[in-house]
Amino acid sequence: MTGFIHGIILSMGLILPLGVQNLFVFNQGAMQKTFFRVVPVVITAGICDTLRTFPAFHGLDDLA
Repeated sequence: MTGFIHGIILSMGLILPLGVQNLFVFNQGAMQKTFFRVVPVVITAGICDTLRTFPAFHGLDDLA
């Protein structure tokens, strides 16, 4: 049962920030006049998503 609760907490910690990040990226895209001014935001968001989800997919125990 503790594994289930740990999994729920970990999944919420990974999913909830993505909604806020997606809203930020969308607002940046809507406010900028050219696509090239949004590219750094999109790249940074992609790198952050990768770094945040990598431990979850490969297991946190393997990284410790």
